Amino acid sequence: MNLEKLFWSKTKVDILKYLLFRRQGISMRALESELSRTFPAIKKQVDSLLEAQVIDVNKEGQGRSITIKTEFHDNIKNIFFYGLRSELISLFDTYEVMIDKYFFGKRFGTDIESDLVIIYKNCEKPQIDSIKENINNIFRGYFIETVSVVFMSLEERQKRYRLADRFVLQIMRHIKE
Repeated sequence: MNLEKLFWSKTKVDILKYLLFRRQGISMRALESELSRTFPAIKKQVDSLLEAQVIDVNKEGQGRSITIKTEFHDNIKNIFFYGLRSELISLFDTYEVMIDKYFFGKRFGTDIESDLVIIYKNCEKPQIDSIKENINNIFRGYFIETVSVVFMSLEERQKRYRLADRFVLQIMRHIKE
């Protein structure tokens, strides 16, 4: 999913990502430094979001505090999680020779201990490190810094399944393969 095409602006998408995943109640000047965009670009997109009635700008006190309206927050967050999930699936498709299965966890609404579980095959440490770096870059693009990702070989998963390992059984219980 291309969020920039949906929202017509990379700056607007970055503002929404920041408000959803990093912090609400930020000023335009702070967004300018956090997003490395010019103030006019930030102001134009904030004005557009304000006109669309998606955000509120509190003009009380020193600065202007920008927040996503509560009635839109969960819906917009679902759209962005769909975009995040799509980017991850696209990444996993490029590594389909090495990745046997993947499971989305607690951050994606599934009741398992990790945010992402990746079962790999035919994979050496440098390739795993490359996949990890790509996953980190995708999450960082959404201003999500801390993610719990489990990499497990196919052999290890099968062994842990035979031993009735709690984590593997939890994955099996909550996710249909």
